[in-house]
Amino acid sequence: MTDDLTTRYDGVLERTDDGGVIRFERHLPYAIDDVWDAITAPERLADWWLPFDADITVDLREGGDIVFTGRPDGDPVMVCTILRLEPPVLLEHTHPAPGSILRWDLEAADTGCIIRLSHTLPDVAEAIENCYLVGLQTSLARLIPCLAGRPEPWDWDAFATARAHYARLGLASEESPS
Repeated sequence: MTDDLTTRYDGVLERTDDGGVIRFERHLPYAIDDVWDAITAPERLADWWLPFDADITVDLREGGDIVFTGRPDGDPVMVCTILRLEPPVLLEHTHPAPGSILRWDLEAADTGCIIRLSHTLPDVAEAIENCYLVGLQTSLARLIPCLAGRPEPWDWDAFATARAHYARLGLASEESPS
């Protein structure tokens, strides 16, 4: 069994009275300031976060917006609002799905940084149907190569593999038949 954090399926979904929380925790061999930059700088977010090309703007302040505008035609446009900001240890913002919140907690460690990502959501069925856990898994797998200065393109085969894994656990929808 590998301990390669870029391929291990470590996402969990905890059901709550108000919906649920998707959680990931990773130990990254990079300094907290570098990880903070990767999750807040528009040009670095574009290297690992989305499955499509986008222009990204970040107004890095509480109440500021993170705007993702798809290229080349401006579709989709996704807007997230920053709710809490404590550089370089906490970023909390809305998600395009109403009522959903993403929280990034960073902690310096002797050998890098611990990143804890939680996605609070009001509708677990919607999160499962839309494969939120799978998308987060796939994006986070791209974070380490990005931090190493070698961004990798979105890997739809890895997404499909992760989707099948999480679908067996009831945490993602099964792939629709073609």
